[in-house]
Amino acid sequence: MPHEAETNRIGVLLPNGVPGCTGDTLRTWIREIEDGPFSSLGVADRYVYVNHEIMMTMAAAAALTGRVRLMSAAFLGPLRPTPLFAKQVATLAALAPGRLSLGVAIGNRVNDYAAAGVQWERRGRIMDEQLRALAEIRDLKGEDNTVGPELGDIELLIGGASDPALRRLVEHGDGLVSGGLKPEVFAFEAFAAVKAWEAAGRPGRPRLVASTWYASSEKPGDLAEARLDSYLKNGGPPGHVISGIARGRDGVEAAFRAYRAQGADEVLFFPLLDDPAELDWLARVAGDLPFVERGEPTPDFSLFERGPSMKGRHA
Repeated sequence: MPHEAETNRIGVLLPNGVPGCTGDTLRTWIREIEDGPFSSLGVADRYVYVNHEIMMTMAAAAALTGRVRLMSAAFLGPLRPTPLFAKQVATLAALAPGRLSLGVAIGNRVNDYAAAGVQWERRGRIMDEQLRALAEIRDLKGEDNTVGPELGDIELLIGGASDPALRRLVEHGDGLVSGGLKPEVFAFEAFAAVKAWEAAGRPGRPRLVASTWYASSEKPGDLAEARLDSYLKNGGPPGHVISGIARGRDGVEAAFRAYRAQGADEVLFFPLLDDPAELDWLARVAGDLPFVERGEPTPDFSLFERGPSMKGRHA
């Protein structure tokens, strides 16, 4: 039997990006995730899409839960003004004390930045400003005329494995959040994160979080596939690295084992349908999985010797 601390860490994202998902449906998912075998309740971020806004959705989740960890996967900070970004994060940390995993990334959809009126070329610099702003309110005291409230205890996860993203990881972060990549591609990001951490002399090991989409159906060409195609329009990871859909019980278990083998501490499953039955099904699958030992990231560099570059995706 595994040690008590050695449990499968399986998180699930809310279907806030599923077209037609209602507030009542989100509340049902939130309550059932809280009562289920899940380690984290995740929320994804988009700007030009039909999704519910990430921070308001997470605030609702904070109010309806008290156990499960809340994770943004990932919050596209540069689409918001820096003072608003810092204030939203600090407020959410106060609503869910000790339960916030803030995954941040700059995103890769040009139309999001055009709609927000933010220069695409400045997105990396804005993210740097925002991480510094969080550091400035971490120990805020008194009633100084500045952005607040004081930032409570949070876990900060950085998306991407470019040189700037890895610099942010070792300067500000606690780990990596990786979205929708094949396990063999996640291995590259995880390996880069671990090596950067070690080179910077940070103690321990960065936490590594992977994610993929899932569906209970084992039939390709269904509504889940159509939903994923819709979600990936106008951006998203390049086609040769996308994880695809973990289908059926065997598919979910295989995906979880593959990410664990490449060093993932936690795996998030992203629903493509908002039917609560999809969540109930995943809860049964997650609850039945035997404990899976975590490996270390071992990327196969030969995979991309003649193919597309694996250079990091986030500036």
